[in-house]
Amino acid sequence: MRQAPPATQWERWALPLLLALGLAHGVAYAVMVPPWQAPDEPGHFEHVRLLAQQWRFTSAVAPDPALEREIIASLYANHYWDFVPHPMPQDLPGRLSDLDTFAGRSRTLARPSLSYVPYALVVWPLRHQDVDLQLTVLRLFSALQLPLVVYMGWRCARTLFPDDIGPALVVGGFAALLPQHAHLMASVSDGNLAEVLASAYFLVTAVAARRGLTLRRALTLGMLAMLALASKNTALFLVPTTVVALPVLARRRRVRGWAWLAGGVGALALVLVGIRFAPRKVQVRSLIASWESLVLPASYAPDRLGHYWIWCVMTFESFWGRFGWMNVRMGDAAYVVLAGLTAAAAVGVMARSVLPQLRSRLRPGAGWCLGLYALSVAFALAFVLGTFVVYYSPYGNFSQGRYLFPALLPLAVLAGYGTGASALHRFGRASAVLVVGALAILSLHALFGTVAPTFLWGN
Repeated sequence: MRQAPPATQWERWALPLLLALGLAHGVAYAVMVPPWQAPDEPGHFEHVRLLAQQWRFTSAVAPDPALEREIIASLYANHYWDFVPHPMPQDLPGRLSDLDTFAGRSRTLARPSLSYVPYALVVWPLRHQDVDLQLTVLRLFSALQLPLVVYMGWRCARTLFPDDIGPALVVGGFAALLPQHAHLMASVSDGNLAEVLASAYFLVTAVAARRGLTLRRALTLGMLAMLALASKNTALFLVPTTVVALPVLARRRRVRGWAWLAGGVGALALVLVGIRFAPRKVQVRSLIASWESLVLPASYAPDRLGHYWIWCVMTFESFWGRFGWMNVRMGDAAYVVLAGLTAAAAVGVMARSVLPQLRSRLRPGAGWCLGLYALSVAFALAFVLGTFVVYYSPYGNFSQGRYLFPALLPLAVLAGYGTGASALHRFGRASAVLVVGALAILSLHALFGTVAPTFLWGN
């Protein structure tokens, strides 16, 4: 009887294990983090419940005072103010707008989003139940999306590196075990669907890079970008990514003439529709005004430079793990180690891309896809740092590392490639085990060294 190759044997157990780990990791955050202790969760939940009652998809939902009183009562019952830097009101307010805290300020009534539609369908049968039960069900539903990202990351790595399962192990481990990712994926958020759609976008990009760009694949890219944009504005980086990706992928197109033209024009038209229906209106004038900050002398005054450093550090931390409303940190040592590992992975990517003796043998199209992934990550970083660090830094704390999660899949693929993870060579196997093991240790440290002591054992 012919024995299956090692990569196939690994795939039989490694992928199901990573999917199970991702689901368990998300469920752990869903049940360990108290209600309402996730960024903007009260506002997102309120919009979902109102949508389940009013079904207004493209316009603002009308507030419901009775629902607001239920949410406020739950905030008090779940000790919301024990974990946020705001004093608890002595008297029970009647409206959320009366709360001088995140729960009262971060509301999305006038910001319709595609992200809320699946939540509304899930909560509709439970809309007359206790709000804590509804929130728990929605959190568990959110956690189900985490294995989807793990699976798409795995398939993406196997498409680009079909001869070696090592990168897929790192990609799957990264998506399943990243603490901040699991925390947000297990909360009611408008960013989870955008990440799932963006992950599907990058999987189609990998398939098109390896097997050729067809009319259907070009339109699928445009459709996924449109839906991601209609879910959350953090998908804006997919606009320049699509503009660059179409001509790059055309190097391996399998259609010519009118079909290629129709695919390219159709994809761009779909992206424009997505911009039109993005949750927050995208105005060219406002974008230009934001980016003007980069060339203004005042942007580089000494006090602003200090702000940039603080905000960049906090953005880095809030990518790896700052829990609750981004105010529960891991220990300083954890971030120092993560900074070193991040720098090492970045050096590895550059070395394997530039130095011929370190460059892996890539299948046709895989190198171009890795270049597109690197560019998409750069676009996502530009969005976060340019918009939230440079433009908003004088006005408050906007440490938004979580806004990089729509680009998590290309980041994970680059990490798998840059760390030299491989199942074919001794050093590569050691690298894969080291990376996945380090992620597992990080996830355990975050759960039982930070989250549980803060939210469970601290009371």
